[in-house]
Order: sequence, then structure tokens, then C-alpha cells
Amino acid sequence: MSSSLAKNSSLTLLANLSFSLTNWLLLVVIAKVYDAAFLGQFVLALSIVSPVFLLSSLKLRTLIVVDVDNEYSLEQYLGTRLLLSSIGLTLSILLGISFFDNVPFLLMLLIGIYKWCDSWCELFYAYYHRTGRFDTATFSQCGRSVLSISVVIIIALLSDSAILMVSGWVATTVIFSVVDTVVFTNLRRRNETVSTNWISLLSVQYAMRTPLRILKKYYTLSLSLVVGALFVYIPNFVIEKYSGVEAAGEFAAVSYFLIAGGLLIHSVSQASSPRLAALAKQGNGKGLINLTFKMCLIGAAIGVSGVIVALVAGEFFLELFYNPEIALLSEELTWVLVAAAIRYIYIFIGTAMNALKQFHTQTYIYAVGTLCVLVACLFWVPEYGSLGAAKAMVFATCIECVLFGFFFWRNVRIKGKTHD
Repeated sequence: MSSSLAKNSSLTLLANLSFSLTNWLLLVVIAKVYDAAFLGQFVLALSIVSPVFLLSSLKLRTLIVVDVDNEYSLEQYLGTRLLLSSIGLTLSILLGISFFDNVPFLLMLLIGIYKWCDSWCELFYAYYHRTGRFDTATFSQCGRSVLSISVVIIIALLSDSAILMVSGWVATTVIFSVVDTVVFTNLRRRNETVSTNWISLLSVQYAMRTPLRILKKYYTLSLSLVVGALFVYIPNFVIEKYSGVEAAGEFAAVSYFLIAGGLLIHSVSQASSPRLAALAKQGNGKGLINLTFKMCLIGAAIGVSGVIVALVAGEFFLELFYNPEIALLSEELTWVLVAAAIRYIYIFIGTAMNALKQFHTQTYIYAVGTLCVLVACLFWVPEYGSLGAAKAMVFATCIECVLFGFFFWRNVRIKGKTHD
């Protein structure tokens, strides 16, 4: 692994670590300061809004990085994000109103606004990565994380209002979405001597035609993201149905360790995306496999470390970070981290398949995995509760890992023969 890749991976790791740490600390504050019911409502709201925004994202962050031929302009990507994120915000609120009476409208709206601003900033981070400005992306993400958690802690200490605390968390993201827009505009003007035409984003070309064209071509990317995310959120819905909103919130606090670790893995995968894309374009199958294998080893090491910690001191850390009630889920934590260890391996295989532009295959694999976790949860949660949900996640990740390994190997061989 080259020094530049290691440096970029470290910077991206730092940025995503700060982001995941902030979101985790938000759950910690809610669990310690506010009641279990609000924790459950917050988790359900995230479980509703997050998949909708993933559906509207089209994985544009990845497309901007791997679009080495400049198939679309940055204005086209920005216009697509503006339209689809706005639709996602509206749709998520409608879903919350229609199907989840136990989630307050204001909470749903606040999380929707947060996701809208976060998705907007995401494109700027992708541009920074594509142009090698990993330090700029890291500075922005870390600054936002520090300010967010500072505001959350201050409000939690001064006020009993959980909604006010969430409002402060959202407000910092709104502020940084404006700041990142200004920074991106100035950097692009200096790097490319091009001024971003923001007014053009409202034209028919950028506001409707281009988004529809990109949607038609890359909708499977969004579908793969959604079905992959539902892997985490489906257990919350099933537990809420059979055990109540409080139980769903407590399990989500435990299963967030899978999400947090996944963000760390994705940070390394994002840094390696340009290198993987270049190897795929060259038809260098051996180099592609070697780099992917190294990345998978990193994922396995992180995953196994988490399982060991859970076995040795899972209950202690759950009580330390959350509360005694959540500490009772230490066995669930171990199973969740086993699932995480398996998933961290094939996340890198998925990144390599992105470089090969094998998007449809990933959608099918994640769909199979999500179906497996749904069926397993429906069978095991009524009898075993949250422990059944954790075991369902392990079962599904095993299926996904086997499928990813098989199709990646097959696609590399096909790509190599075609290049020859």
C-alpha cells in the first residue's frame, strides 16, 4: 500500500471516525439523559428517514470519484442531488405521518432536514477526494462533528427538552452545509478556473432532465444502498412490533456499533476507490485482487477485535456508555459484532465491484441478504426477542459474504478476458 493511499486512508478514517463518534455520542446522551421512549422514537425516525435518503442518493458520492471520464458535470450531479433529496425529505415525512403514529412529526421533520443537509455536504466531500484534497474534507467533517456534539452536550446539561437538543444537532449541520458550499465554490474556482453556475441548477436541464437520466442509469446503486441499509433497520421495526418502541431503541443502541464500524471501513474503501478504479480501467485483475485482499484483511482485523472486546467486557461497556437496562443486551452485542466482522470483509469487495461497475450484482446480493434478515427476524424475534434479531444478522451476513466473494471473482476473470 503506497504512502499516499495510507495518508488519504488515515485522513478519511479520522473524518468518518469523528462523524460516527458524534452520532454514537448522541445516542449515549439520549440514553443517559432522556427516557427510553424518546430513544425508541429517535431510532424509528432514523430507520424511516435514512433508507429514503439512501434511495434518493444514487450513490453520487461514489460516482463523482470514479467518473474519471467526466461523463457528467459537477453541476449535473449537484442538480440531481438537489431534486432527489428534496423529494426524499417530502416522502420521509409522509411515511412518518401515515404509518408511525408513535413518532412525533417535529422529530421526523428535524431528522429529515439533517439528512438533506448531510447529503448536500456529501457531494463536496466527494469532490475534495477526487481532487486529492482529503485534508479539506477531513477538516470540514471533524469541525462539524466537534461543534455538533458540543452543542448537544451543552443543551442536554441546560435543558430537559430532547427536541431542543436534537434541534441543536440539526442546526450545526445546516450551518456547515452553507459553509461547505462556499468552500467548494472557492476551491473549484481556484483549481479549475471555473465558476459554479448555481442558478443553472434550477433550470429544466439540471433540475429535471439530467436527474432523470442519471436516475435511469444508476438507480440500481440506490437500490443496493437501500436494501443494504434495511439490513440494519428491519430488526428495529420487527422488535418494535413484537416488543415495543423502548426495546427497539435499546437494540438500536447496541447495533449501532455495527454501523459505526462500517463507517470506519467505508472511510478506507473511499480512499482506495480511485486506485481500484484505475486498476479496473487498466484491466489489471491481479492488482485489483491484491489490493482488495489487503483491504479485506483490514476489515477482518477490525471486526475480530470488536468481537473480542464484546466477549471480555461487553456488559461493562454497555452500562458505562448507556445504562443498566441496555447492559442486559451484552449477548446481543456479541452476536451483532460477529455480523459486523463478516460484513466488514465484503464491504471492500463491494468497493472493488463499484470500480468494475458491477452495480446490478450488488443490488441482488444485498436484496438476498435483506430478505434473509427479514425472514429470520420474523421467525426468531417473537420467540427470542432482540437476541433473535442479532442472530438473524449473523445468518444474513454469512449469505452475503459468500455471494460477494463468488461474483467478484467471476467478474474479475470476465474483465481480464475482455481486456486481453
